[in-house]
Amino acid sequence: MGQNQPPAPAKHLLSIAIAPQSPAIALGINLQFSATALFSDGSQTDVTGTATWTSAQPNVASIKTGGMAISKTVGTTSITAAYESMSASSTLAVSPAGLISIVVTPQTPSLNPNQSIQLTATGTFTDGTSQNLSGVVTWSSTPTNVLTISPTGLATATSPGAATVTARQGSIFGSDSFAIAQPTLVSIAVSPPSITLTPAHSTQLKAVGTYDDASTRDISASVIWSASPSGIVSVSSNGVATGKALGAATITAALNAVSGMDAVAVVAPTLNSISVTPSGASIPLGMNQQLSAFGTYSDGSTQDLTNSVQWVSSNPTIVSVSGSGMATADALGTIMVTATSGTIGATSQLQVIPPIVVSFTVAPANSLIAVGAREQLSALATFSDGTTQDMTTSVSWSTENPAIANVTNQGLLEADQVGDTVVSVSSDSVVGSANVSVKPVLAVSYFSNAHTSGFADATVRLTDPDASSGSLCAEIYVFDQDQQLSECCGCLVSPDGLRTLSVNTDLTANPLTGATSRAGVVKIVSADASVNPSCDPTAIAPKASLVAWSTNIQKQSASAFAVTETTFQLGPLGDDELAALQNQCSFSSTRGSGPGVCSCGTIAGTP
Repeated sequence: MGQNQPPAPAKHLLSIAIAPQSPAIALGINLQFSATALFSDGSQTDVTGTATWTSAQPNVASIKTGGMAISKTVGTTSITAAYESMSASSTLAVSPAGLISIVVTPQTPSLNPNQSIQLTATGTFTDGTSQNLSGVVTWSSTPTNVLTISPTGLATATSPGAATVTARQGSIFGSDSFAIAQPTLVSIAVSPPSITLTPAHSTQLKAVGTYDDASTRDISASVIWSASPSGIVSVSSNGVATGKALGAATITAALNAVSGMDAVAVVAPTLNSISVTPSGASIPLGMNQQLSAFGTYSDGSTQDLTNSVQWVSSNPTIVSVSGSGMATADALGTIMVTATSGTIGATSQLQVIPPIVVSFTVAPANSLIAVGAREQLSALATFSDGTTQDMTTSVSWSTENPAIANVTNQGLLEADQVGDTVVSVSSDSVVGSANVSVKPVLAVSYFSNAHTSGFADATVRLTDPDASSGSLCAEIYVFDQDQQLSECCGCLVSPDGLRTLSVNTDLTANPLTGATSRAGVVKIVSADASVNPSCDPTAIAPKASLVAWSTNIQKQSASAFAVTETTFQLGPLGDDELAALQNQCSFSSTRGSGPGVCSCGTIAGTP
């Protein structure tokens, strides 16, 4: 027989385990605990439903039969499960309520472009409470070209389309959908209403559209402007209305089958006032003053009425006024002049003052003067009343080029250098002028009775008074009684040297024509020897320093003669005469030393 086995020992409860350990929940959240019994045989049994559950701080969290912990307020409490003779505990922490959702309101609004709406973001928390989070959430919109959203939730529509707005805090967000539609134009108002224009006067019109969303907009640049009937008023594409002819018209602004109208009347402007210019003018005796009359009209426009007003002088013997407003000063005094159109008039005072200088005449107007010569100029003033007065010594004299010619305060002209200049006079801003042409010196003397039997010989004497100038050339041209060139030559004259020429032997002994001259003219031009060392009389470089004089023989009886000594007459050498002298002499020079060439006489101190 087999042996009997001993009975197995009875199992008994060793401990209880509670889960979860040290959990944390947000206020308003429930937490399920579980309890497990551990036995001596190693087995486990879920005793959650049979254990006795208690909370140390039921005001923080209570626990129901079955282990369901319910949060009550923020804090901590100990949760205990007891089974039979065993128990176990866990610490439960209750934190503040947490955000579980966001709702954006109002939902799915409709907007028109440029309209705005304030959105609200409402958060719901774990404890069942809700809160306005509009100022703390992060707002965004998609797409941004349809709708924009401000940091505080102000949504503004920018263009037609669909958009989504999102309010986000952390990982929690809520959204809203938008539909942006174009508002419909329902009416157009044109302003200013019932306008009045005058011909050529304009005003800017404005068209304001009202839409089905009650919004308004300036649509002046979008409407089509027109006026009826045509010809009374015109209106530009940007709404500028301009009066054309007297009458009444209607202006229309139209867009998308909607239109607005405005009445316009074009009337003639009325004259409000007249002004006369210049006012308080002073007119020198004998002068004219053009007056002007300008009218100002009811439309603000002005018009020149000078030729349409009636002009009246209070004393025509002092100032007479023509129908075109030209005032003429006839006598010294003060008068009032009036310009009238209908019942509107204006006056201006005019004073006639003594005559003033209006012009200067310088005489001679064109001076031809030799280098070194002087000429007295005169300045004749003409006054506004037509009178004249010699003001030679009371005007200011000046020359354009003082190196050529200078002028004294008394109008004495002094020629210093070959050239052209202008002499001017001035007084009280009135100016006169004359032209001055300074020419080289031409010395001229006459001879007679040359080669007459029994007559003494006449002579020509030449000298250079300027010791610093170097030698000069005396270019000599002898003309006979028929004014034909008989002889020409060039003679060197040294500074302070005296050259004597015999009329019979040197100047008339070798005539070009072969006929001896018994009377005629000797012309001498002083030339620059440094430029023309050979003293060629066909190529002259004039220079004014030579002094010439002549002795003349006059027969008083059969055996008596008188001798006189005279200086050559000095005058300006004109361009035409200079050319003529050179050209005529050039012909004789082709013959070399034959007929037509004079001789240069003798120098003092030489045989």
